[in-house]
Amino acid sequence: MRTPHPQGTAAGRDLWAWCEGVRALGHELDAWCWFRSTSSPEGPIPEWCRYEPFDIGAKWRSHIRSILRPRSDVARAGWEPAGGAIAVADHYWSFAAVAPFPRSVATFHFHRLTDLQAIGRRPAPTDIQTARAERQIARRASLVLAYSDELRRRLKTNARVVPIAYPVPEEPVRPVEEPIAGLLADWSWPPNRRALEALLSIWPSVAELVPGARLLLGGRNLDLMSIGRIQGVDLLGSVAASEEFLSQVAVVAFPCPPSSGPKVKVIEALAHGVPVVTTLAGTEGIVHQDECGVQVAESPNFARTLGELLRSPERRVRLGRVGRHTIETNHSAQASARARLEAFASAFGV
Repeated sequence: MRTPHPQGTAAGRDLWAWCEGVRALGHELDAWCWFRSTSSPEGPIPEWCRYEPFDIGAKWRSHIRSILRPRSDVARAGWEPAGGAIAVADHYWSFAAVAPFPRSVATFHFHRLTDLQAIGRRPAPTDIQTARAERQIARRASLVLAYSDELRRRLKTNARVVPIAYPVPEEPVRPVEEPIAGLLADWSWPPNRRALEALLSIWPSVAELVPGARLLLGGRNLDLMSIGRIQGVDLLGSVAASEEFLSQVAVVAFPCPPSSGPKVKVIEALAHGVPVVTTLAGTEGIVHQDECGVQVAESPNFARTLGELLRSPERRVRLGRVGRHTIETNHSAQASARARLEAFASAFGV
């Protein structure tokens, strides 16, 4: 469902990276990227991926079908993999297409009810259907892949934990010496909006600790936040590539609420050599042994931790190097592909 592209959505970058990794390791890959007939791809389609629009038909029919099998419309497209292939659904929306095949794989990026709890929102009917789909898919799939240990526990199934993939750039960005914090996100996602509210509330304390500190905000739908004019806060808006934003900040500041799954904005910053201050939830799914380029701070200490890092250019450089090494080692295209191939070998004996 997501277009695989190195500068696409978070899910699209993950899909592009691990698929490129599988191909680089010598395996054949045939990907199907589907959209509703009223939608269009988010960007260029790789040569190894087929794009096919899919008409779900009348909405009332879809609603009736979803009572028994939520998120199952794509099964009607009749997609069929090559004989003996491992059929991987990279998102729960696509699992119905691979479910009939003996080597069916479901991939879980997040857990819907956990995300709702993180922002204090009651489930809407569509959220309930998604939660039902997650439970059914976790039971039906021949192999379940989860992007963190926390996700595996929430799914309550025998999932295999694999690292989310990220297309690591060839070179890190040049370290910024000035005390500039930043946050790049899609602001239509409610947990991101909650994080920004928290960041703006503590920013006066950070500015008091670090004279001359600035906060740079960027990303899609920033206008939805109605931020207005705040001293020391600059609004960049949408950017063509994340590197354009990350090359302007010394630290990524992300007071992440307790939502589920890996936070690609954290992994992305580390991959570019930019250190991150975030909560424990913001580190979910990052594979590491010791230090990983992240300073963990919860609400009472977030402003102080961010301020201290903004005042220490040498420490930022060291953390940036450690963070980039962490992502290169564990989340790059080939590293993530190897983890998936090991999971396939263990589950299917291939």
